[in-house]
Amino acid sequence: MIAEKNALAKLLLCTEPERVAAGYIHTVAEIAAQPRLWLATSKMLEREFPEISDFLGSGPRLLLSGAGSSHFVGLSVVPALRRVFPGVEAIPSTEIVMDPESCFPREDFILVSFARSGDSPEGVATVALAEKLRSSLVRHLAITCNPEGELARVVGALGSRGKVVVLPEETNDRSLAMTSSFTSMALAGLSLGYAARGASGAFAELAASLAAVGESFIGRFSGVAASLVEEGFRRVFFVASRPFFGGALEAQLKVQELSGGAIIAKAEDTLGLRHGFMAAIDSDTLVLLFLSSDPYRRRYELDLAREIQSKGICKKLVAIAEEPEGLAGLADLVFETGTRPGLGDESRAIPTVLSGQLLGLFASLNLGLKPDSPSPSGVISRVVKGVTIHPYGTGTK
Repeated sequence: MIAEKNALAKLLLCTEPERVAAGYIHTVAEIAAQPRLWLATSKMLEREFPEISDFLGSGPRLLLSGAGSSHFVGLSVVPALRRVFPGVEAIPSTEIVMDPESCFPREDFILVSFARSGDSPEGVATVALAEKLRSSLVRHLAITCNPEGELARVVGALGSRGKVVVLPEETNDRSLAMTSSFTSMALAGLSLGYAARGASGAFAELAASLAAVGESFIGRFSGVAASLVEEGFRRVFFVASRPFFGGALEAQLKVQELSGGAIIAKAEDTLGLRHGFMAAIDSDTLVLLFLSSDPYRRRYELDLAREIQSKGICKKLVAIAEEPEGLAGLADLVFETGTRPGLGDESRAIPTVLSGQLLGLFASLNLGLKPDSPSPSGVISRVVKGVTIHPYGTGTK
């Protein structure tokens, strides 16, 4: 066990001028607000359940799409949705635009588009390409945080073939890094399985459990994150098994975005780490290993923790688990998330990503950057720019 303190709350106690000057007035508030926003998102979605259920119909194939973080939303919810729907796949809109013919199914499907702003060019282009190439097969469901975005406008104009779900206004993060928008859209993605089954009560329980775990995680892990950043590391690995691997992918992106690329982060699945990626772990590397609640997967995770510790290859190994069983002597730090009703591995991508948000935030501050806009050269921006969408011709092969 480790001692923890709420370092995030201390940042929030600073005056508004101090937060503005330090460049974190939005990011810190948006990270802290997530548990509350999950409850608000849940209540909003429950009101929409009848319409969502009618739109989904019986047994549709789902293609989940988005760019960057929005794609990781899709990856985060695929394992859970595959328990309900006959076919679910997550393909980034960036890949669809490059090769739409191999990405779009040749049977009836719903294109589920995730987007914070809805103004990323690839997301809008994906909808247009689906209409061009599969108009007789496709329907569109847009899950977005911005009712004024181009995605909401385009999908909303499709009449009965399109449905737009707009999340609470506060989920539309103002900072560069997606935080509350990511986790709220992931919750909305999970809701599709509950809506299809008419299980609004079970979904409300899920949201309440996630909010409770998230509130505790943010409050306690913020101090851990701040301490780890002060110790220093140049690389960080987020290692997780498939059900919540999407959260690990988003966590590594948060560290790289918020550190302005100064810290190299990598997400890898538990068994995949040995297949070459372990070579990148060195004495300046922080490894976060997320352990499953499933006894079968947990055996593999404990084996990996044992190997990393025996080889002494990283600066510090942090194990994050619901409970510490089997971890004695296998990790430098053990962080317990606790258990709650209705939570399984399929929903743990949401709390998993919180670790990357907090590490990225404190790394940004430690580097003297402004977390709300941590890219001094403007290489990356809140909404992707510089993408020219070229016409897709029928002669393209």
